[in-house]
Amino acid sequence: MSAKSRRQLTELAEQLMEPGDRTVHLMRAQVGKTPVKKNVGATAVTVAASVAVAAIGGGMSMGMLFVKGDVFIAVTDRKVLIFGGRRNRPGPGRLWANAPREAVTVISEKDKFLNHKLLLGVPGAEQPLRLTLAPINPSIRNDGRHLVQLLRQASPATDPR
Repeated sequence: MSAKSRRQLTELAEQLMEPGDRTVHLMRAQVGKTPVKKNVGATAVTVAASVAVAAIGGGMSMGMLFVKGDVFIAVTDRKVLIFGGRRNRPGPGRLWANAPREAVTVISEKDKFLNHKLLLGVPGAEQPLRLTLAPINPSIRNDGRHLVQLLRQASPATDPR
């Protein structure tokens, strides 16, 4: 996540935090399933355009075949705040969920060779939140592992010790 997106996420999270609450973890992930069947036409157009650009320009061209949405997550001592990504600009957008940390559950976690996938149960959501952490940067995968550890721990605010 870029420094600007991190700063924007921190500012949005601070507006929703209670006094004495502090940010523990910030991360960005892709959300949802890749709609392969719906993107077949877009794939054909992208491949054709890539071939045309490569033929005209004499080089290789890469196009985005499938696009998922982004989600930005801020974990505090007491809450999990989930923001959707903005369509036309990078960074966090509107609030999707504001839930107590102990209410957000890890339904499944798959650490594959190419990516790290999480399925989170979020109160008030119709379906579990499906997150994919891209393999390009290992720190992104570590963000996902750290999120799972935080969600599986007891929240310090509710810890009886």
